[in-house]
Amino acid sequence: MSNMNVTDKRPSLSIVVLAYQAGESIVQFLTVLKNDLKTAGIDDFQIVLVANYHATDPSDQTANIAHNLARADPRIKVIAEVKMGMMGWDARMGLVAADGELIALIDGDGQMPPEDIVRGYKMMANGEVDFVKTYRASREDGIYRLISSKAFNLLFRILFPRSRFRDINSKPKLLTRSALEKMNLSCDGWFLDGEIIIEALRLQLRYIEIPTVFQENEWRGSFVKFSTIFEMMFSLIKYRLKR
Repeated sequence: MSNMNVTDKRPSLSIVVLAYQAGESIVQFLTVLKNDLKTAGIDDFQIVLVANYHATDPSDQTANIAHNLARADPRIKVIAEVKMGMMGWDARMGLVAADGELIALIDGDGQMPPEDIVRGYKMMANGEVDFVKTYRASREDGIYRLISSKAFNLLFRILFPRSRFRDINSKPKLLTRSALEKMNLSCDGWFLDGEIIIEALRLQLRYIEIPTVFQENEWRGSFVKFSTIFEMMFSLIKYRLKR
């Protein structure tokens, strides 16, 4: 999954941060993340900052900002390529690049508290679970997102009745390296979270879900449009028919 030299010691934790069009806001997000890790006494970590971009959007300076951050902190690895897919493509690139024994995946827009990574990391420390994820016990992003999320989760449970997961798309998600390497992830679109859950069910991973507060994004609109929801619903049905 990684180009890491086998003689190098793996960090205990890799955090894949999805930073598409985050701009300067990613600086504050990483500051909070690193402060949370420092407070928890976690210093053996790697941050994989995924700053992929559209070649036709010269206004997006996220890749340049990410490279500047990496020059100042060797624990940051940057993935910044011209986009050939949506969220799933970005996430899979980040997961492949992660070197840690435990791998966390989180959006870098500030809606998901970085402190949840610390909570999940501590729960996985004893080796009794393979997978920790959050569920959004409280949401501050509006009624539209709440209703569409509930509908998606309901359809998921109907089509995959073995699933007891409360909130498919919530992050962060934390996986052991061995669990991640057994997953067959191929989604380039918005269904990547769902694909991770389906693979977790197939592999019968031991898991815990923990509550979180999903915060409002105050600096940009949501990337989750009606077409995005339709794509996720269509992908869910397609995966059910395949299996």
